[in-house]
Amino acid sequence: MATPHVPTPYTLLTLPAARRQLRQLQKSYSPEAKNIVLGIMSLAENPRPLGSRKLANRSEMRLRIGDYRVLYLMDDVRRTVTISVIAHQREVYR
Repeated sequence: MATPHVPTPYTLLTLPAARRQLRQLQKSYSPEAKNIVLGIMSLAENPRPLGSRKLANRSEMRLRIGDYRVLYLMDDVRRTVTISVIAHQREVYR
């Protein structure tokens, strides 16, 4: 009897700039900071959640969390998700 295939979770990597952006949000006591952390953690299990989208003219994918956007790169071969940017929607695409 064959066992069902259970996918291994992706490894989450965060660039230093994204870590700084998240720390800044947490320092400002943004109510969405907790939701952003939960959204990032969920990318380990499902790197293509409902509502994520590949950006045009960029190699990143984006995840919308309220007024904030999390941009990330996904590598299916190495099974990694690299968080590159965490910013407000008005600043993230500049």
